[in-house]
Amino acid sequence: MKKKLCLFLALMLIIAVPLTACGGNEQPTNQPAEQNGEQPAEKSVLKIGIKDEPDSLSPFIATLYASGHVTEKIYDTLIEYDNDLNPRGRLAENWSVSEDGLEWTFNLRKEIKWFDGEDFTADDVVWTYNTLLSAEFPQSIQLNGVTKVEKINEYTVKLYTEIPKADMEGHRILIMPEHIYKDKSLDELNTFAEENPVGTGIFKLVEWKQGEYIRLKKNENYFQGPSNIDEIVYVIFANTDTLMQALQAGEIDATIDVAKNQVNMLEQDPNIEVVTANGRNFTELGFNCWEDEKSLGNPLILDPKIRVACDYAIDKKQIVKIALNGFGTPGTTLIPASVGDWHWDPDDSEHKYNPQKAKEILEAAGYTDTDGDGIREDSDGNKLSFRFAVISKTDAYVKASGIIQKNLQDIGIEVVISTMDSGAQSDLIYEQNFDTDMYLWGWGCELDPTLKLSVLTTDQIGKRSDCFWGNETYDELFELQSTQVNRAERLETVHEMQKIAYEKAPYIILYSKNSLEAYRTDKFEGWTRIPEGIGTVLDQLNHSTLLNLKVK
Repeated sequence: MKKKLCLFLALMLIIAVPLTACGGNEQPTNQPAEQNGEQPAEKSVLKIGIKDEPDSLSPFIATLYASGHVTEKIYDTLIEYDNDLNPRGRLAENWSVSEDGLEWTFNLRKEIKWFDGEDFTADDVVWTYNTLLSAEFPQSIQLNGVTKVEKINEYTVKLYTEIPKADMEGHRILIMPEHIYKDKSLDELNTFAEENPVGTGIFKLVEWKQGEYIRLKKNENYFQGPSNIDEIVYVIFANTDTLMQALQAGEIDATIDVAKNQVNMLEQDPNIEVVTANGRNFTELGFNCWEDEKSLGNPLILDPKIRVACDYAIDKKQIVKIALNGFGTPGTTLIPASVGDWHWDPDDSEHKYNPQKAKEILEAAGYTDTDGDGIREDSDGNKLSFRFAVISKTDAYVKASGIIQKNLQDIGIEVVISTMDSGAQSDLIYEQNFDTDMYLWGWGCELDPTLKLSVLTTDQIGKRSDCFWGNETYDELFELQSTQVNRAERLETVHEMQKIAYEKAPYIILYSKNSLEAYRTDKFEGWTRIPEGIGTVLDQLNHSTLLNLKVK
């Protein structure tokens, strides 16, 4: 999940409608027309049920996770990941880096066309990157350290960096057409509602009827080869129950939004396959760590001893069991284990569930209950009573917050829960001088750790940071890891950063949710898990399923 400037925002309530309602100039889905007295073959249409709707289809300003499912089919990146999650070229045929690590040269594929027939060239890459460098778009942070992007020839681009940039191969920047956008101002690009996107991707947008469906058709000229699927229709549902019913009835073919409490029921259906994979995400209990005098938070929460005591007091296993129906993993540090060896495991120093240890930490720090009301105070009599903002629409958050409230009550910390929609919570933090003390939110994680590590840098306070925490040593290590092309050295630095964040606890990482997907086996074959055997079939870092899937 993302936040304001990469946050999850409140989404409208929406309903699903019959797919034959699709309009426009295209033939209605699954309703072939007769031509010259012959009836053409029926279209193959993959119907995917979703709950969340994109906030935009412009890669420059889209922030919601739901947007990526669509935009990454319309546009392409220079580099993608193969089925073993190793980097390989997509728009770039190959690339190289200079001996000093300061110059990256990308040789682009030739004969790629934009949807409107224009040639894809180096101009498109240069314009996209330079536009991101010239303003603070959500994707701009990926180019930290890049000083210049220039065209060498029609199909060669060179990026220059002020210092070696270790995460270059992990960029997920979608390349946009220079000839479409070159005359738009930065202000226009920051607010532009993209209704007819022109990309190079595997699918094209046909129609987006907000609150109902998004319809895509395949790009017949896609350079990796066209999909065997003629169309994808994302059907938008108001709630998970109706989505699950549609899957069982065969009204949709797959979903990325499986209800945790209905997995057992789905698994009993012989025509449905449920895919469970370790999720590249985490949900955190975040704290108001803003030290600015404008902060409206309780200043007691600035003490890391209180936050660490909370970590020991919270029963994460129970949260996974109750809030996630067991479909998740208790969390520890900022980079989840599903990302691989970038994850730092605290081992013997882990803040395992231990209420007695939590009490000892608070007692040693001078927080005691002097008046016997069950709530500890500091030496000046200020009570450890904190406001807790919880997004009401997210059932897992509501359940987790109740457990957290009880756990903290047991060690003498009072928590007052306020439920609200995600927009209101975002406003409390970003628009109302951080007018809460604690909150629940979550992040999706990339295979390269830079973007997630950046969230806790001082520079991101008021931007992508949602806890407004800063630490000078952490900041220095962040800059260092971004230059360490030697992977072993960078790994050590990334682990040290996670250790600092773990010990200071601006976040308590509660859990990583499993990715739960489901698909019907009676219409299509060729569903492909990435990584093989353990990964997902729909939420992928390449187009394996879309290139392999075909009608039975």
